[in-house]
Amino acid sequence: MRPQQVSLAKRNNCEIAKTIASMAREMLGANGILDEYPIMRHQNNIESVKTYEGTHEMHTLILGEDVTGIAAYK
Repeated sequence: MRPQQVSLAKRNNCEIAKTIASMAREMLGANGILDEYPIMRHQNNIESVKTYEGTHEMHTLILGEDVTGIAAYK
């Protein structure tokens, strides 16, 4: 497995997890933001991973370099 394939999987995994957590929170309505349900905790965790690590953007740059041969992040 190439590092670019790992980047593609991580990028997709984080984006799908964020979408699913958001959908779960919406399905629970007002209960989705209460402490009784862990959905909001998961959504905040995933959002912090995306923001703190720049998961989507960094992996997109890594994939772009693989496709074009130009490293935009160096």
